[in-house]
Amino acid sequence: MLTFVIACVFGALVAACIAAPFVLPWPTRVRYLAAASMTDPWTGLGFAPRLDMRPVRLCAVESDYGDVELALDEIDTGHRSRVIYARAASVPSVLARLDGWMALRATLLMIVDHGHAHLYGPDGAVTNLSLAGEKIR
Repeated sequence: MLTFVIACVFGALVAACIAAPFVLPWPTRVRYLAAASMTDPWTGLGFAPRLDMRPVRLCAVESDYGDVELALDEIDTGHRSRVIYARAASVPSVLARLDGWMALRATLLMIVDHGHAHLYGPDGAVTNLSLAGEKIR
């Protein structure tokens, strides 16, 4: 019986450690998710990340003839500004969400994989943005 109680307490402790980052405030959670993809939690060694994950802040949104230009500042790497030209993102609800994130200066999680960018915010996501080009100002 004592072994069962100890095993249950240990299991609850492990579950609490796994779930703890997901009850943190959104900006802290984004930084945790971006950093967690860099290291293996069991060995602590860094492997090549499968996805490019970065915490960013949206600075400008400009829509022109169906194309959207997004200017993003990377939070942890300094004041570098990144401009992404995205196609097929001109749906009014998507533009409203992007404008809201820009006005609130919300911390976003940007995931880039195989030429597509995905932005995740505290209240939703804008996914599958096709990258037409990228430059650093």
